[in-house]
Amino acid sequence: MLFENFDGRLEFKGNSFGAVWPGNDKPGLWLNSISRIGAVYNLILTEEEIFLEEKKKMIGVKGVNGVDCERDEDIELVLPPVFAKCTKVLDARDQIVARDLYWEAMICEEGLEKNEELLVMCIEKNPFVGEPYVVLSQVYLTKGRFEDAEKEAERGLTLLLEWGCHWDKRVSWEGWIAWIRVLLMKAKEKSWPNTSWGILNLGLVK
Repeated sequence: MLFENFDGRLEFKGNSFGAVWPGNDKPGLWLNSISRIGAVYNLILTEEEIFLEEKKKMIGVKGVNGVDCERDEDIELVLPPVFAKCTKVLDARDQIVARDLYWEAMICEEGLEKNEELLVMCIEKNPFVGEPYVVLSQVYLTKGRFEDAEKEAERGLTLLLEWGCHWDKRVSWEGWIAWIRVLLMKAKEKSWPNTSWGILNLGLVK
């Protein structure tokens, strides 16, 4: 995976054939590359739309026909919703900082305030993936901030559905969706367990 180092150099990472499975469990550093690809695709789509509009104006002029199947003009180009419909590029440095803030929040033992601080900073650096919103929702539920929890869970759900895959691979995409449903249910009920046993027994059963 190609990403920009802090000093501006481009380096390849994530291609170590000697890495031991399953790795360090941290989310991968692939979002910067995908956001760049999306931006290029957006430019191509815009250019194609301009070309087709100009062609429509020329219909009827000698030598100009309708749909050109050799150019695949009959295929509709679809703009993915990720990265604000491919209009934003995630900075290579920001993706590293955000990933590390997220991971620090995962292993943090300094309490909910620190968890919240780390996750908010993570989202500020990288607002384009759903899992930090989901974890922040759980933090808010634990603190009794039910409206904030519902808002963050809904944002996380939207992003995970838009991606159709997960950034944090420790849990399956289906697992993240199921957990969000639990968070939303408890946020609407304005209740959350206050024991570890209660957390372990959470489940969507109605």
